Amino acid sequence: MRLLETCRFAATAIGILAAMGSAEARSVSAAEPMTVRLATAPAGADGSVRGALILDLAPGWKTYWVDPGASGIPPTIDFTATEGLAHADLHFPAPQRFGEGLARANGYRHSLAVAFVLAPETGAALGPVAASVLLGVCREICVPVQATLTTAEADSAAVQAAFSALPVRGEASALASATLSGDMLAVAITRPETDEADVSDHAADLFVAGPAGWYFDEPGAPARHGDELVFQVPVLERPRGETGPPERVDVVFTDNAGALEAKGLAVALSQ
Repeated sequence: MRLLETCRFAATAIGILAAMGSAEARSVSAAEPMTVRLATAPAGADGSVRGALILDLAPGWKTYWVDPGASGIPPTIDFTATEGLAHADLHFPAPQRFGEGLARANGYRHSLAVAFVLAPETGAALGPVAASVLLGVCREICVPVQATLTTAEADSAAVQAAFSALPVRGEASALASATLSGDMLAVAITRPETDEADVSDHAADLFVAGPAGWYFDEPGAPARHGDELVFQVPVLERPRGETGPPERVDVVFTDNAGALEAKGLAVALSQ
C-alpha cells in the first residue's frame, strides 16, 4: 500500500515538477491545501544559518513524517541549491499516528514547522538560502505540494518557535538502545517509572526512521523492564540484498509528558 500510493504520487509529481521548473523562486508558496514559507535567522559566528520551513495546512488535510508508515509519503526537502552549503540538518517536530488499517500513517494533522541548520563549506559564506520542497498532502486523496523557495526576509521569532517545538534531544546511547533480530527491531527507552498521575506507559509510543531504504511499522504496546520501556518495531522494508541491521536509526519517543529524540542510535545485531 505504501509503495502503491508513493508511485501514484510520484507519477503526478513528475508532471507538476516539469511544469513548475521555470517558476520564479520566492519565499512563500501559497496554494490549497498548504502554504509553504521559508524563514531564517541571522547567520551565527561560524557562518551557519538556522531557519524554519513553515507548513500551514488547510483544515482536514495532513502531511507526513520522515518515515511515513504503511500508507504515507515521505517528504523531500533539498537545500543543495544554496551557494556555499556543506550540509543541512533537518529537525522535525514529533509526529502523530492517524488513520486505520491500511491507511495508518505517521505525520501531522495540523500546521507545523521543520527546523533546519545550514553549515557552510570551509572558508565559504552561505549565499541566499534556497530550498526545493516536495510534500505529500492528503485528505480523501493525496496531492503533491511542490515549491522552490528563497528567503526574502528574516524571521528570527518564527525560527526560534520552530526549534522550541522540537522533541527534547539527548545523547542517543543514554536515552535508548536498539537490537535487530530478523524483521523485528527492539528499542529500549530509558524511562523510570513515576507516580505522576498524568504520565502513563499506556500512552507511550515510538517512531523510528532509518537510513535510505529502511522503513518501520508501528510497534505494539511497550513492555516495562525496570527503568526501561521496550518496544518491538516491525521492519516494513529494507534495502534490496541487505541482511544485516541498519548502522544507526533515529527514534522519537512520545507519551503524555512530552517527546524525546535520540538521533544516530547504533543498532546491534541480535546474537
